[in-house]
Amino acid sequence: METAGLTYPLRVALIYGTSPSGHYAAAQAVAEFLPPRIIEPVMVNLSEIYPDFGPFVARTYLQVLGRTPALWDYVYDNDFVALAASAFREAIFPFSSRKLADALLGLDVRAAISTQAFSSLLITKNRRLARLPLFSVLTDFCAHTYWPPKGVSAYFAPERSAAATLKEKGAPADKVFVTGIPVRKEFAASQPDKAAARRLLGLAPHLFTVLITGGSRGLGDLESAALALKPLFGRVQVAVMCGSNRRLCRQAEKAHGSRRRLRFLDFTDSPSALYNAADLVVGKPGGVTLAECMAMSKPFIIFSPLPGQEDRNTGYLLRHRLAETAASPADLEPLVRRYLDSPGALAQAGRAMGEHGRPHAARDVAARVIELLTGDGKPLAA
Repeated sequence: METAGLTYPLRVALIYGTSPSGHYAAAQAVAEFLPPRIIEPVMVNLSEIYPDFGPFVARTYLQVLGRTPALWDYVYDNDFVALAASAFREAIFPFSSRKLADALLGLDVRAAISTQAFSSLLITKNRRLARLPLFSVLTDFCAHTYWPPKGVSAYFAPERSAAATLKEKGAPADKVFVTGIPVRKEFAASQPDKAAARRLLGLAPHLFTVLITGGSRGLGDLESAALALKPLFGRVQVAVMCGSNRRLCRQAEKAHGSRRRLRFLDFTDSPSALYNAADLVVGKPGGVTLAECMAMSKPFIIFSPLPGQEDRNTGYLLRHRLAETAASPADLEPLVRRYLDSPGALAQAGRAMGEHGRPHAARDVAARVIELLTGDGKPLAA
């Protein structure tokens, strides 16, 4: 199909950092709403283009967290550090971006949707990609310093304060759209009732269910968090999402699999069923995790947030009185007990999360991308 000089479907890259991850889930969510007659989504895994860089960053990140977490929190979104790093970026990024430019040009894509700041930076620093429309999608409830303010055709922000930060950093106001964080179609679809959802997962159908999540990588002291709820076993059952942390899942199942009210679950690509079965979610406040909970109106308890973006997501939740924090596994039991004993408080917490939910964010991002690419929206000049 050809219209006004454009040949359809347009090949569009959806770039994410690694899989599984929140960035990948957000890219998948947008791809689900791109009509195949208009857009052909091409998934681009940045860790495959830079196979050494991803593990290096992840290893360094975890080492810093383990030894001096305050240092990471300081450098994560510090304007002075960002300014000092700008000369490095200007010198190194144009060189580093060559591999990504080669990959995108080789794929013959007509635009890029990036759910990760690094790929957005690389694209804006490469002259060969200067004419490539770039759409940047934030996957946390904050806009940190490393998102590029220029060279982006459109920004999709999770909420108004993040949009305001982008504008303060130099992003043109007419290129910033508040859509929410993209979640997959399954989170907006009708779901079976809780009892049926629990039966499908092998859980007791009528028992209060706590879902503990460590994000896509299964980080945090998930085992201790689950065992902290032992005094409530019998009144509650606990399911633990271990993500891609298969070692944790195997070891925990081996050690605690005999407990009737405790399940450790391996990675799933369709997590909405687990959220649907839960009365209450406990875990790391990753942006996509929160967006999924909000889409399904699930009460949330903050546990084991990582410095950086998750600390800032925690700040967002606390400012809007959307969640409480368990500073340690010992703090979990009284918080869960309070919700267990007060159905009204549990329902109110769920309604509050739901009021901030944007289950159709992915659809709205996809619609705006199509509008801009096909010439029906505002000009794409960066």
